[in-house]
Amino acid sequence: MTATARPPEGGAIPPAGDPLQAASTSVRPSAPPRVAFLTIGQAPRSDVVPEMAEVLGADVTVDEFGVLDEATDAELAALAPRTDGAYRFATRLRDGRQIELDKVATEARLAALMQRIDGRGYDVLVPLCTGTAIPRLATLVLEPQQVVDHLLAALSVHARRIGLMLPLREQLEGFHLAVPLACEVSLAHASPYESDRARAREAFRQAGAALADCDVVVMHCMGYAAWMHAEVQRASGRPTLLSNRIVADALAQLLARA
Repeated sequence: MTATARPPEGGAIPPAGDPLQAASTSVRPSAPPRVAFLTIGQAPRSDVVPEMAEVLGADVTVDEFGVLDEATDAELAALAPRTDGAYRFATRLRDGRQIELDKVATEARLAALMQRIDGRGYDVLVPLCTGTAIPRLATLVLEPQQVVDHLLAALSVHARRIGLMLPLREQLEGFHLAVPLACEVSLAHASPYESDRARAREAFRQAGAALADCDVVVMHCMGYAAWMHAEVQRASGRPTLLSNRIVADALAQLLARA
């Protein structure tokens, strides 16, 4: 890039070839930002990542990795919740099927995957889950649970009641946030992985209606999509926040190049 140099105050223009002039007039192109999304299911997450990538812009390089990418049927069976009352995660396989996973075992596999990806030159790592414990890494991590839950805590200071939507009925008991809230909380559930679109729409409408007395509704799962958000907001009549959009908006600012 060529620029016209102005004389410095009180002095002449540096002679041609002067390194100071070269440093001040040339702009080095920066490498495009790179982000890695890590799902507790199987990559690619065609139901979530394209919507988030649209927020980030075309200049961001996006890669995806999954905890279950190479898992055999036997390994998938071994990751099922240990008991009926055990806390569990819901996620999506590559073929679109929903699978329920034991929380402790899944967190261990996610931590191991993130440690393998660490150091590969990504600007940010983003786990696609709002309920996991993440180890400290050399690469910057944008942890959805911390982002979403701290926003919830801020909203709760001046709210009467906040509504939270989770994927599974079994998650309602024992669910906890990363930080305490200063207001009442109402819970509802609807799975983002229901394959029957008509049943899914009805589930989101019912869940939204159940949270109609809340000041704000937060869809507390990275798997919820924009159309699900629209159904819940319409049924509840309340401001409704989508977790993956909250994270994508923050990520876009982190990856922005001046």
